Amino acid sequence: MNLKAIDAAIAAYRTNLDDADNARLAFFRELWGAADESAARADAAAAYPLPDADSLRAWARDGEPVLAQAPAALEADALAGAMGRVAALMAERGGFAASTSEALARTSWERMAAASDLALAGSDPAAYVESFAGLLEDDGMDEDAARIGAAAAALALRALLEGPATAIEQARRAAGADEPHGVRCPVCGGEAAVAQVSGAPAAQGRGKRLWCGCCGCVWDFERVRCARCGTQNQGHLHYFNLEGDEAHRLATCDECGGYTRTVYEEEALAPFSFEVEDVLMAKLDLVAYQRAAADAAAAGEGAEAGATAEAPARG
Repeated sequence: MNLKAIDAAIAAYRTNLDDADNARLAFFRELWGAADESAARADAAAAYPLPDADSLRAWARDGEPVLAQAPAALEADALAGAMGRVAALMAERGGFAASTSEALARTSWERMAAASDLALAGSDPAAYVESFAGLLEDDGMDEDAARIGAAAAALALRALLEGPATAIEQARRAAGADEPHGVRCPVCGGEAAVAQVSGAPAAQGRGKRLWCGCCGCVWDFERVRCARCGTQNQGHLHYFNLEGDEAHRLATCDECGGYTRTVYEEEALAPFSFEVEDVLMAKLDLVAYQRAAADAAAAGEGAEAGATAEAPARG
């Protein structure tokens, strides 16, 4: 993780945020630091053999994520160490229910990592995290604690995969294998967690980057295009933001019903960090839920349906 960019973004935002947001960023900064330190020890990027250019181009043409074809080999000890450090901080400072904190603290992350599917972790991190949550429940955690434990595992895994993911994306660009631009991560197949629209002039309608919260890959994408289904029908694409904040918007799509949390860099008040923006834009998920509820009610499903409506999908 680029901790320098993270620290610069946090420092620039500090005077513009309320105490709650500053506290959340301080908490996540500890988590990122712990995960990054563990990843630096493992040095997974140095251990990953990059595929050749022909393979990268073929997989790009077929829409195949690179790790699905050339998985990263992850060591159980390295993953367990990162999980344990992140989970310990969550238990100590996360403010979760006592039962959840106790479950995080008493879990043997070495045992859980060893029992998990490490091949899946190196080829499909999103699927691995989902399966790891089930593993934690099978080990005795309740659903809420398992969800938080899986979040610790996801952050630990992303820290280990970010080095290989960055190297892969650089190799894809060098090989001319970075097009066509897919809606899913070209490295691991995950969905974009955050989009960034640059202030620079967009060439051929581009000027957007997508960030994968599973492996940390950043890839180029068309500016006027849904990051969920890929439609470029401008009449079906809409943007919403909280009052007074033009930098952070929901990009929604009528065709698929999905949305992407998007940062407009020219409107932002701070140096850019995907990790920081991911935390700060969590409140936009609530906006998406509220819009889904309002749309359901407007469609005639009534207040009861609106109260139970599901938010549109995002990564």
